[in-house]
Amino acid sequence: MKYRDDEYGYENRRREADQRRRVRPDVEMTSQRRRNPAGAGTSGSYGTRGTADPYGARRTAQSASGARNTSASRNTGTRARNASAARTSAPASGRRIGADPYDRSYQAGRGKRPAASKEAAGKGKRPLSAKAKKKRRIRRILFAVEGILLLLVLGGLFVISKWDKRQKSTFAKKDIYVNELPENTIQSMEGYRTIAIFGADEEGSHSDVIMIANIDNKTGEVTLTSVLRDTYWNVPVISDKIEDKNEEKYAKANNAYHTGGDLGALNALNKNLDLNITEYVTVNWYAVSQVVDLLGGMEIDVPESMMGEINGYITNTQQEARSWAEGGPGKGEKGTTQIKGPGLQTLDGLQTVAYCRIRHGNGGDDGRTQRQREVVNQILEKAKKQDIGTLLNMCDAVLPEVRTNLELDDVVSLASGVGNYKMVAQFPFPYHQVDALVGPASVKVPLGLADDVAQLHLDLFKDDKYEPSATVQQISDKIEDLTGYSAEDRTD
Repeated sequence: MKYRDDEYGYENRRREADQRRRVRPDVEMTSQRRRNPAGAGTSGSYGTRGTADPYGARRTAQSASGARNTSASRNTGTRARNASAARTSAPASGRRIGADPYDRSYQAGRGKRPAASKEAAGKGKRPLSAKAKKKRRIRRILFAVEGILLLLVLGGLFVISKWDKRQKSTFAKKDIYVNELPENTIQSMEGYRTIAIFGADEEGSHSDVIMIANIDNKTGEVTLTSVLRDTYWNVPVISDKIEDKNEEKYAKANNAYHTGGDLGALNALNKNLDLNITEYVTVNWYAVSQVVDLLGGMEIDVPESMMGEINGYITNTQQEARSWAEGGPGKGEKGTTQIKGPGLQTLDGLQTVAYCRIRHGNGGDDGRTQRQREVVNQILEKAKKQDIGTLLNMCDAVLPEVRTNLELDDVVSLASGVGNYKMVAQFPFPYHQVDALVGPASVKVPLGLADDVAQLHLDLFKDDKYEPSATVQQISDKIEDLTGYSAEDRTD
């Protein structure tokens, strides 16, 4: 079979195209689309749109020549119109002509790729989906929680390591005296945690601070009661001698600590007030000054009437602090300054202690206990706002100066709820008393002790059905016999 020159060239081109398609059809398909975007082909190239025969039909010499000669002008116009139509209309498959054949973004259900944000475009990153952002947020929260738990664990280990530095109690809870109380009185005190707080002097032989902290376990409400140190009442005798067990002794409230220590002071509170306190904490003034300094001082409004006395107490307290510093390793002498004038100001640790010790001419023992409660309240509020580092430093500074029968789990239990604690009431006891001389001693005589104890149970435990025990009634009658004062001497 003989071929004309133009037919021979066409046949060669067809074979070359066929060979390329066998190697990689998509390459030929892409190149053909680029050469002929309109898809109108008379060459019969593979993959063009609108072509029924992928290999093309063999034209005869006559029809091929005639077609090229007679319809050249018409084909030129037709190609132009077809190309324009292809550019302005979307292909049926959804794929842009000339696009990468491996691009599957055109498929139904995929939609368009999200437009990159300016930040992502600048950083070369794709924007995160809502699901990815949520996962990242959850991871960050988990990391934060893990960090907090780690700090708590480390803090707990720190406290455990320092816990043995405390001064341990010398008696067991079974040794504490409690009156025989009726069942309804015992039930009224359930749900509360009552802790005695004693403030000892530098020698540890006198307690000028006698407080009762009562915590409502459900609400976190704290009631703070100060027992006036000069209160005249029964002082239990702490002695191993059988003949001393039944001895009746009446003296100032702080005499119970002086003669019987922590146990004697606890027994006096329970016996005279119908309480069942078994937990206590004793701190000295040095520990209080340390805590105040670590908390950044106390904001105190110093009255003009106090200026003649407070600086003298500052000097005295600094001298006592020097003896405390010499009494143990790691303690340094604490420096302070005299107060220059009255008014609201920030007092350092020793100045605050001096403020709490003032009594003469500024409300007596009533005024002093009120100032002590004011400072305790400020310490509680400031401690709630401190970071864990400051709280651990407080533990390190205070524990060696503390004596308590609280166990470590008790302290952890109390510390876990400190954020919910709020002071709701603070008051002195007795509610009704009078200054008097009993023998050589100047004391505060309760005017009807039994009635005041009933009011105390109402304020602490909301117990309006309380009846004083036989022991409290007996003590109240004895005070009346020894002093001549009773509830009838009340003026309010």
